[in-house]
Amino acid sequence: MKSLKTLMEDNSISEDMEDACKAYLELGISDNLDDFEEAYQGQYDNDVDLAQQLAEDCGYIETNLSWPHNCIDWEYAAKELMYDYSAEDGYYFRNL
Repeated sequence: MKSLKTLMEDNSISEDMEDACKAYLELGISDNLDDFEEAYQGQYDNDVDLAQQLAEDCGYIETNLSWPHNCIDWEYAAKELMYDYSAEDGYYFRNL
């Protein structure tokens, strides 16, 4: 098996993404990093933070408004979202 550094070099992934690459491989989604960049969604403290950020990025929520943002059950939204995502050590990946 190739070393992590070699896998990263083969896929032109920068050195500052080493911890995220380790997390990706630890999840067992793949034994290489071919789909890493497509799957990688970022680093978050928890599933709720990911759900809120994705909702904002998609334009579903305007962060400067308190309503409906303060009425959303973000824990439930995150639970539903995680059917399509995986996380390891705070790094989140979309299941491809």
